[in-house]
Amino acid sequence: MPAPRRWIVGRGLLGRSVDDALPDAPFRASVGWDDPEVAVDDLASALATFAEQAGSDWEIHWCAGKGVTSTPAEALRQEVEVFERFLDLLLDQHGLDLAAGRLFLASSVGGVYAGSPSPPFTERTEPAPLTAYGEAKLEMEGLVARASAASPLRTLVGRITNLYGPAQDLSKGQGLISVIVASYVTGRPTSIYVPLDTLRDYLYADDCGQMVAAAMRRLAEEPPGTCVTKIFGSMSPWSIGAILGETARIRRVRAPIVSGQGAGGAQALDLRVRSVVWPHLDGLARTTLPEGLSALYRAQLRSIMTP
Repeated sequence: MPAPRRWIVGRGLLGRSVDDALPDAPFRASVGWDDPEVAVDDLASALATFAEQAGSDWEIHWCAGKGVTSTPAEALRQEVEVFERFLDLLLDQHGLDLAAGRLFLASSVGGVYAGSPSPPFTERTEPAPLTAYGEAKLEMEGLVARASAASPLRTLVGRITNLYGPAQDLSKGQGLISVIVASYVTGRPTSIYVPLDTLRDYLYADDCGQMVAAAMRRLAEEPPGTCVTKIFGSMSPWSIGAILGETARIRRVRAPIVSGQGAGGAQALDLRVRSVVWPHLDGLARTTLPEGLSALYRAQLRSIMTP
């Protein structure tokens, strides 16, 4: 069977990894994200073009978004509104057979479960966001669920754990592992403002891309109008202290890390997860943390040597 026509909205760490996991070149469109009105106009134009090419089998992967835990609420509100308007355009797009399509939304474990008690968290755990970022992600999840309830569109919400990989954008203030590795590569001290016993699930980006691609194939087997929420993670938690120790073991020298004091009110100490939805896909998280650390170190070293 021919592969479905795919559109990956957003070209960050996740979007690139999903792209790499796909067997064919996806549909591409330029979007001016800096201005919400321009973004919606660009998305509308791209959606019309995509509808002409989609045929009887298509997928859209929404991997867009610049928001992080510290992003102001107003900026996050704009991201939600752009996504909501895109969904309206999608549901009203007469050139697309909604029953033949699937939509993926990238959400965040850290955002939606930050205030939830009793880890490990599963898809059945009641979300409890502590920040505007988590609230925005949860609102977008609700928009997706309502879109499936009102149409034959199949949708997948991916609650993703801490993603890391060579293409991570350090300017966003995310990516603890990338920051730690960068301190080895550059020799510059790095401060960590959360307790060293903080537990997180770290997922290598390429593995996540494979998991998302496989989950979208699985979604095609569900009835029209189905909305599935799945946690994407390695299911292997690591403390920050253990990561520092493992990195020191691999590099055979301690990292220039400074443990500082910061406001961690919105940071959960324990974000262990255990997926109970399509758990057979969790085996695609094959990259161990030592392997990921080594790959990240080599990539950052190459970046400095051949910018």
